[in-house]
Amino acid sequence: GGASTDEEAEEAELEDYEEDEDASAPSLRCEAVTHLALSEKPDVLAEHLKTLPPPTPEEIKSGHACPPAERDALLTRSVLVLAAVENLRDANVLLRSYMSDIEDRDAETLRKSYMNKTDGVAPSHVIFCCMLLRTCEKSAKTGPLYSWLLRSFNSELTKMYKPDIVKAYTTKIGKVYFNIQPPPSMMSTLENMMSMMGG
Repeated sequence: GGASTDEEAEEAELEDYEEDEDASAPSLRCEAVTHLALSEKPDVLAEHLKTLPPPTPEEIKSGHACPPAERDALLTRSVLVLAAVENLRDANVLLRSYMSDIEDRDAETLRKSYMNKTDGVAPSHVIFCCMLLRTCEKSAKTGPLYSWLLRSFNSELTKMYKPDIVKAYTTKIGKVYFNIQPPPSMMSTLENMMSMMGG
């Protein structure tokens, strides 16, 4: 009787593991880029992003229902993690590497498209990241610009894997660089998350 109970318990654990969304490929990739960002390895991070396919037309269409392209979303997540832990140096290294070695779309075209609401193209992750870093490098007085940037990119951020974690990163960035205070309930969630990351 005892052996079958152990076997049943093992089977139940295996089923739980298989059903666990945190064991999914997107989760593991998000975890991997977060660890690489925290370990200050922007070159390794760029090499990983280089292995992923470019965005499909569906993924960059304005108002797309699908999640953003994985490569774009992981770049954005990495830059947000680096900015949240106040490592703008590595965020800039990663972004420069991405722009020169990975992104095949023209930067000027992406820049113009980001501001154009009528071209049918979703806002570009790489341009969002560029604007985010430039804004963080300025004074705390650019907080309104940061808030506008988040609003302009919200449709992409909310479609990324685990948007609540993405929101925690953007909240931490707002607090650190622009003294934008999060709502009290968000603050405790944010502090718990950052303590787990060692930030």
